[in-house]
Amino acid sequence: MSRARPARPHSLVIRLLIAQVAPLALFAVVVLTVGAWTAQRVVANNADRLLAGALQTIRETVSVADGRITVDVAPWALALLDGPERDAVFYSVREGDRLVTGYAELPNLPQAQADRPVFSNLSVRGVSVRMAQQTLLIPGRPVPVRVSVAQSLDSRHASLRELYRSMLLLPALLVVLAALLVWPALQWGLNSLKRLIDDLTRRGGPSAEFAPANVDLAPRELWPVLTAFNHLLARLETSTSGVQRFAADASHQLRTPLSVVAANLELLERASRPWTPQEKRLIADSRDAVSGMTRLVGQLLSTARADGARISSSADLGRAARRACQAVRERRAFPDGALRLRLPAEPVTVLGAEDLITEQILNLIDNAFHHGAPPVMVHVQTTGAVCVWDHGPGVDEATLPHLTDRFFRANSSQASGSGLGLAIVHTLTEAQGAQFRVSNRSGIRSGLVGRILFQLVEGQFVEASTPRD
Repeated sequence: MSRARPARPHSLVIRLLIAQVAPLALFAVVVLTVGAWTAQRVVANNADRLLAGALQTIRETVSVADGRITVDVAPWALALLDGPERDAVFYSVREGDRLVTGYAELPNLPQAQADRPVFSNLSVRGVSVRMAQQTLLIPGRPVPVRVSVAQSLDSRHASLRELYRSMLLLPALLVVLAALLVWPALQWGLNSLKRLIDDLTRRGGPSAEFAPANVDLAPRELWPVLTAFNHLLARLETSTSGVQRFAADASHQLRTPLSVVAANLELLERASRPWTPQEKRLIADSRDAVSGMTRLVGQLLSTARADGARISSSADLGRAARRACQAVRERRAFPDGALRLRLPAEPVTVLGAEDLITEQILNLIDNAFHHGAPPVMVHVQTTGAVCVWDHGPGVDEATLPHLTDRFFRANSSQASGSGLGLAIVHTLTEAQGAQFRVSNRSGIRSGLVGRILFQLVEGQFVEASTPRD
């Protein structure tokens, strides 16, 4: 059952931005919500009062003449409802269900009262309106008179929009200002942390992997974290040193019995007694197994040395290449021309340890023979580069970045080996301040190229040329 991956923590900038801006933004939303509700109430109440005033003006002109209801609606009676939006205004006066004057579309409201107007939202001629209605009791008349005044909602909406804009401006400015101030505030507050990062970066070379961080350079709030980190580094250094010593000691201890077994197998094979084909095959298999185990022990020892290597000496790159080729010839049987070495006329002195450089080139050659195809070329250049390439099929481009991973094999189902060769080359390269790159050869002839670019003793890197046959 797979475990869910923990969520990645947000950066400090995002955390502080959320901590500073989010509460202010929430407060602004609350203020705007309360303000919007208040604005709606204020606009609605003011508009309803104006509507009730216009209704009252018309109501006061209702009278009885010659037994009939008369209404004198003067033009100024509806002046209270004039606004910049030029709202549509409707009015009506009814005695019972009979329309005395006005617009017949305004209905009678059953809840209408005589002591105060009642209000309702409805639609008249396709226009949304707010209507006020109030009854009037006239002595001698059998039914009450209903006076109604309605106004479209354009002016109300315009007033609300203006209030919303006014209310939104200040909170929005405050939130934007707070967001803009987060970055300079962080820059000022994290200056000491930047100094700590710069110090760790300067001391982050190979010789200072486990150097403790300078607690005094960090903000006071980070002191406990850095103290715990320094304790962890100290324990890690002790553990790593112990593992390196164990690997080196174990490799040394294993070399002797393996040498004895190899010598005994050789003596056994040279014995005068006749061997059956099956016995010869068993002896050959044992000899190959001992040879592979010896190589693996040597790689483990090189890995331990590489992990602790800190190189500042100089070496002859050509001599190291010759030594590596000679070591391969002594332990491998291959036809003439299968391993070719190119050396410049003058010595190439680079920064590094010659025995470790020999080990690197040896691993590159072994890798070329094991996973590629002959001829294998070793080319030492005056630029401080040594290139080893073969004429095999190469590897998939997606696999190239993983070739220097420990115990990685491009085709684990078919390829044998420990998967340490290129990892050792990569580790020793870093220890010696060099550069290592693995790539496929371009052109008609394929193959894998391993290129180590060492630093010349004179002090600078020069890019090597493309390897050619």
